[in-house]
Amino acid sequence: MKIGLYGVLLSALLSACLNPFAPVEGETGARTWSDQSDVGGLLHNFALAYDYRDSLRYADCLDENFVFDFYNVEHSRFDRWFRETDLKATGGLFRNYQRIDLEWNFIPAETEYFNYPDSTLQFVVRFNLTLGSEAPLMGYARFSVRMSRDNKFRVIGWRDDF
Repeated sequence: MKIGLYGVLLSALLSACLNPFAPVEGETGARTWSDQSDVGGLLHNFALAYDYRDSLRYADCLDENFVFDFYNVEHSRFDRWFRETDLKATGGLFRNYQRIDLEWNFIPAETEYFNYPDSTLQFVVRFNLTLGSEAPLMGYARFSVRMSRDNKFRVIGWRDDF
């Protein structure tokens, strides 16, 4: 059964509260963070933020004008939310699962090593997202990314394509 990331994030947002900034013992520093100077570094940090449930690092992956587009099954239409709502929903997801594992499937080198300033890149990447002991969610994320003034790539748009 395919469940949209929207549904998972929404249910996590409405659930219990734990400290989203407390690292899991023994995990901190196991893998290093990227400087996000290329798209591969951005995707690396994005996945690590999920794996470590790190809200601050996740927020650094999103542009201030970030938009998340998704199919709203309940209303049978495409819908969207913006950065603030996404951060709250993702924070809820991070608080409600002891184990989160986000894996990107094959990323072409021309996408991974893209590092041109003043450019926007749009691409699709397949992902597997495991939450707790649930079966992995598989889908496609359609991203638009751009390098910010601080020379870090950030996501400006994300659309779930299942």
